[in-house]
Amino acid sequence: MTSSVSRSRGVFPVVALSAFIDAIRDSGYRSPAHALAELVDNSLEAKAHSINITIQDDPQTGVGQVRVIDDGCGMPPSTLQLALQFGGSTRFNERTGTGRYGMGLPCSALSQARRVDVYSWQSPSQTWWTYLDARTIASGSCVQIPAPKRAPVPLPAHSPSGTVVVLSDCDRFDRSPLVAGDITNNLGRIFRRVLIGGASVSVNGEPIGPVDPLFTAAHHKIVQGTPYGPTLEFRIRAPLGTTSTVRVRFAELPVRTLHVLSNAEKAGAGITKGAGVSVVRAGREIDYGWYFMGSKRKENYDDWWRCEVEFEPVLDELFGLTHTKQRVNPTRELAAVLVPHVEPIARVLNRRVREAFQQVRSPQHDSNASRRAQSRDNQLEPPHTTRRSRNGSAAEPDNAGITGLQYRTLRSSMGESELFNAELVGRVLTMTVNTDHAFYEQLLAPLMRQRVVRTSEAMAPLELLLLAYCRAETSLRHKADKRIAHHLRKQWAEALNAYVG
Repeated sequence: MTSSVSRSRGVFPVVALSAFIDAIRDSGYRSPAHALAELVDNSLEAKAHSINITIQDDPQTGVGQVRVIDDGCGMPPSTLQLALQFGGSTRFNERTGTGRYGMGLPCSALSQARRVDVYSWQSPSQTWWTYLDARTIASGSCVQIPAPKRAPVPLPAHSPSGTVVVLSDCDRFDRSPLVAGDITNNLGRIFRRVLIGGASVSVNGEPIGPVDPLFTAAHHKIVQGTPYGPTLEFRIRAPLGTTSTVRVRFAELPVRTLHVLSNAEKAGAGITKGAGVSVVRAGREIDYGWYFMGSKRKENYDDWWRCEVEFEPVLDELFGLTHTKQRVNPTRELAAVLVPHVEPIARVLNRRVREAFQQVRSPQHDSNASRRAQSRDNQLEPPHTTRRSRNGSAAEPDNAGITGLQYRTLRSSMGESELFNAELVGRVLTMTVNTDHAFYEQLLAPLMRQRVVRTSEAMAPLELLLLAYCRAETSLRHKADKRIAHHLRKQWAEALNAYVG
């Protein structure tokens, strides 16, 4: 009975099938890789050791077919029907594995394709098959999972048991080369633990390697991260009454070794645009984002350190897990526990990266203006500053004995609206000029290319003007004043950008 007929007779089904299936198809999977991850989850739950994903194009229609083949334990007919039911699961609401809601297979499959066929066998001689078709569900002609039938496997079975999931009429599956690389990288990151543990996952016959966002796994050859500090452990009481441990660890990348790489090499190695926290649930990554950082905003420097937060399924409610297992929405209670520890370490690591870049770049930017400012700095009142220990805690005042600051100027693509920023670390005041700002591109860069006078002489007056402003900011003692100064500098730079842009 269709939904329209039911309504005409005054009967209102609990589920309006046409609207329901459209909503399910818009479940919000971030990418084909995240949808396929649900199918890989099922294979791993079935104790599969080898999982092969094949993506094929149809030369006639251009719509491809996707197959996920595993050598897991297989399913009997009753379980096969349950696997395709929305909310159907033999492990519903369990907190011991990756699955929980029983929505993974039908939701992920239909988010990418109009039809999904499932073949499963527990012995090579007896294969069972059933399917879901979005069009027949929407029309009301299919109101229950078709009873499984005996059918041949659509490809030779090389294992005594296993399952094949076939997505066809893939109207939402992007198969461009860029997305193919995205599938490999995302699945390698999501399932890095099981891949390192020996499981095999391949795409079109090419094995997927583990991708560790912290770069601490031994398989990394170009990049090798270093753990920063011990793993933090927090015992947290779960809503179900039990307690569980959340583990947080950090790693930093070697700036001195890797800063010489080109932008393309840094992107290829996964350094740039990689800042964030990997959230791992039951050994499987479910999200990657800027979490538990409090008021700290994300900057380019944050690409050079990483964080991982790991928890078990009993804490799902506190992490705000979604049914697609690809996003979290941490509660205030959880944030109150983690943020006071994560945010300070994030700021320390950010500062350590800045210091590392200052050390590797400073010899190239010892300009006439910075040397002149440095020679005259002892005529000014020493700035109010504090020495910081390695773990970021404040120590004794550092005003005593400072007879003058050291000055350095850098030029860098900052990706922000500011023309420049200033940072005082110990006795070194570093000013970084933003090469992306319109004022730099239209006025400073041409000035530096002049041949009438030496570059350092041409830049000196303007550089001294900016250095003087930076020096003035070091006299600010209170965080509120520093925030106001930063806001004013940003607004000034935006106005300047509008005038000259």
